[in-house]
Amino acid sequence: MNHSTRKSIQRLSIAILIIGGMTLIYTYVQMVSILWLDNFITPMVWNPDMKGWQIFILVARFIGITLLFILCCIFLYRTNKGLKDGEIFPKSNIRLIRWTALVAALLAFVHSNYEAAVKGESELLLDSNTILIPLIVLLFAGLYRMAYLAAKDSNLTI
Repeated sequence: MNHSTRKSIQRLSIAILIIGGMTLIYTYVQMVSILWLDNFITPMVWNPDMKGWQIFILVARFIGITLLFILCCIFLYRTNKGLKDGEIFPKSNIRLIRWTALVAALLAFVHSNYEAAVKGESELLLDSNTILIPLIVLLFAGLYRMAYLAAKDSNLTI
């Protein structure tokens, strides 16, 4: 891989990290405003019958988005390190993408129930994204695995 392509991938990685960091900060500010700054964005309505569910949704959203950002950072680090070492598709990223599918499933479930939890409504929502998004991420994990195997085979034949 030539030097300009590697530099382009590094710049793209930095841009992704900046956008992901801004999203992470926005989510944290939104959660702080919901919990402690009444009427700033959307005030939290606590329902005594659903308080455990509401806390679960808020904590799962906080942890899920943080984990997704951390997994993205690890993926980009491994990819850029692999490119420096001459490896286009590091094998360790396959397992990482599969873990990302699990986190994506949690986030899709939380996202579909987040508004109801903030408003204190006692409804559990499951939509198609709860299953579709993790399946798409798993599809990319399979494609990445096939690309890794193809790159490995092409290195062996040279």
